[in-house]
Amino acid sequence: MAEKDKRYVVTWESYVYAPNDYMARKRAHDINDVINGQRNAQDSEVKEIGEQPFATMHFRELTDISEPSSKDEPDELPF
Repeated sequence: MAEKDKRYVVTWESYVYAPNDYMARKRAHDINDVINGQRNAQDSEVKEIGEQPFATMHFRELTDISEPSSKDEPDELPF
């Protein structure tokens, strides 16, 4: 980082397709890890995850957006 560089805030929004809440959380955090691994990117965080079916206004916010661990895995994995 150059001495004269200024700090900017960038807000990301994207769609993540997943079969269930667990996989949505996992994929969101995987993408966040990639962003944090890039040059000059740091402190990126997942701020919100919600389900929004295509072509609807309905939005269901997940209450738990933490990075999932193996103890969070559903009984039946989608793969």
